[in-house]
Amino acid sequence: MFSSILKQTTRGLLSGSRVAAIQSQPISSGLSSSILSTTTPLFQSPLQSVMGLIQRRFKSRGNTYQPSTLRRKRKFGFLARLRDKDGKKVLTRRRTKGRWFLTH
Repeated sequence: MFSSILKQTTRGLLSGSRVAAIQSQPISSGLSSSILSTTTPLFQSPLQSVMGLIQRRFKSRGNTYQPSTLRRKRKFGFLARLRDKDGKKVLTRRRTKGRWFLTH
């Protein structure tokens, strides 16, 4: 299974037009070819390209909580606490405890 993924990845890398343009230019020395292979991302091993795809899959994180002030005030605000029987209990508890802020 893994070998088939590697074959597909190498086929995709070799079929690109950039690779064909780079391969058509003659390379004069072994030193320049080693510099070329380390600086350009086109000459990555198939394993590195597969791992790069896996790593990009989980890039975005921590964006699940999007607070809404209006919803917070409706649900936990002072007027919402006054409307409900249990909300009035919360307000009296917080008053007796000496809280400066009773609600949001």
